[in-house]
Amino acid sequence: MKKIKQFASKMKKGLAIEARETIEIPKHIKNGHFKKAGEQVGDLFKMTGLGIVWVIPGGGVLVAVILKVFHKSRSSAFRPTEEDHKEKEELRPKP
Repeated sequence: MKKIKQFASKMKKGLAIEARETIEIPKHIKNGHFKKAGEQVGDLFKMTGLGIVWVIPGGGVLVAVILKVFHKSRSSAFRPTEEDHKEKEELRPKP
């Protein structure tokens, strides 16, 4: 149950980050930050593609495999950070 709550919490944070970044696209374009805007549009396409795959029968399993094998298919808000790596190291049993 604890892992499910952690997963839901990470998803909630990731979706909030993606929503905030998506709203900022016009501001990036207006300020001439085309690279940032382009990266966010790429993230939108990734999320849309994974959402379409999710809807088809058996898509949940396929999305899990895609995300496990192709790490770059994750949007930037859902990629592991250094903080996530530190948490994993802390949770590992020490020999």
